[in-house]
Amino acid sequence: MVTKQRGFALITVLLVAALVAIISGQLLGQQNAQIQRSGYMLHQAQAMSVAWGLESWVKQGLKLDGENNKVDHLNEVWAQPLPPIPFEEGEISGILLDAQANLNVNNLLLPLPEQEQEGETSSAKMWSAVFDRYAQQQGFNVPLADLIGDWVDQDSEPRLSGAESDQYLLNQPAYSAANLPMVSTQEVLNLAGVNELNYQQRQLLLTNLSALPKVVQININTAPQAVIQALSDWVTVDIAQAWINERLVTPAESLQNFHDFMVQASGLTQEEVAKALPDTLISVHSEFFILNGRVDFGLVQQQVSALFYRDGQNQVKLLQRWLSVPES
Repeated sequence: MVTKQRGFALITVLLVAALVAIISGQLLGQQNAQIQRSGYMLHQAQAMSVAWGLESWVKQGLKLDGENNKVDHLNEVWAQPLPPIPFEEGEISGILLDAQANLNVNNLLLPLPEQEQEGETSSAKMWSAVFDRYAQQQGFNVPLADLIGDWVDQDSEPRLSGAESDQYLLNQPAYSAANLPMVSTQEVLNLAGVNELNYQQRQLLLTNLSALPKVVQININTAPQAVIQALSDWVTVDIAQAWINERLVTPAESLQNFHDFMVQASGLTQEEVAKALPDTLISVHSEFFILNGRVDFGLVQQQVSALFYRDGQNQVKLLQRWLSVPES
């Protein structure tokens, strides 16, 4: 009997010891997770502080550039990438891009005139032609101008090749046209026809688009080949590439410099070039810039993107900010 009681007591002690071990393990696991969570939050806060510092540095740089230069091009200091720079427990890198190098989808907010004088072409029709030409040259059989125009305008009347809410409400899931300016180029992926493209095609289409809060010209000193080529029917791949090579050495100080180059490259007259490429379409100065920065600090890898606006008085404002996790 005594032996049985001793055996029962030993089993009880073992069970209690096992329970204590299990509970202790859980407590230690929770404590370790809490420590890691706290460490991550601390590192994230410190990484964001560094990112805000990068944004302040960009604002000061753009202000100084605007005070000293009236022309924006890719040979300037602001356009040079910031290589990875190590600091205590971390690393920071980034690049500043000209948002006006791309086609601004909100330029299509310009109303199409019902009547035009003979020989005249409105800015709205010019922008529509540029967007459709861009889509065609990229290999997309999509009426991009009308589709974007219907998405951003306030009416519910579809354009000739456009689509309004009555068409989008038939989709699964159903949705309506925004009837507001686009905040992000990702909205383009909702457009009829575009939403049927595969991932690679959609990313290619978005590559040279931007979503800015007002109508702006394209900066011909920073625009990529696809955008330059979309400016007019007679701007071939060779002409666009020739201009890109030229501006590496001699960026345009004025539109006249660009027009002179195009006259020589195309064989057209000054009047023909100036009519096809007016100052409502192109510029050598930019107001909007996009920062793509990355901060690695301890446990945290943080991607920060921001949109800046530099006004006529060279005051620089932060308009938007996007946070994400770097892909690699």
